[in-house]
Amino acid sequence: LKTATGASYEKLRSDGMRAWVVENSRIAASMTASAVRSVCVAANGQCCRAVTAASDATKTCKEAVRSRMTALLATSKKTLVTAKAKAIKASTTAKTIAKNGHVQATAVGAAGGAAAVGAWRQEAIRKERV
Repeated sequence: LKTATGASYEKLRSDGMRAWVVENSRIAASMTASAVRSVCVAANGQCCRAVTAASDATKTCKEAVRSRMTALLATSKKTLVTAKAKAIKASTTAKTIAKNGHVQATAVGAAGGAAAVGAWRQEAIRKERV
């Protein structure tokens, strides 16, 4: 630093103030431009990395949503098939039970008993009002 300062002072004395200022201004401008380029390159690199990270995050999110939707669709289809099979079995069982003569006789007897109890209850309510 001491040597560079001494050389610069000697240049000032030999070339004059104007030439020394012009030369040092060019050097400062060159150094500033170099620093600006370095900052620009670093900022561009950061921007590229940020865009890549955002793109990767979006891709991962889309893949997760698609995977979950596929799993839910498969589960829904499985549930639908199971429900359909159970409904068919229940319908078949109900038809078999309804065709059974003993069940028909029991149902008729229960209906008749319910009608009799209902009529009796209506008569009791009417008598209470009077």
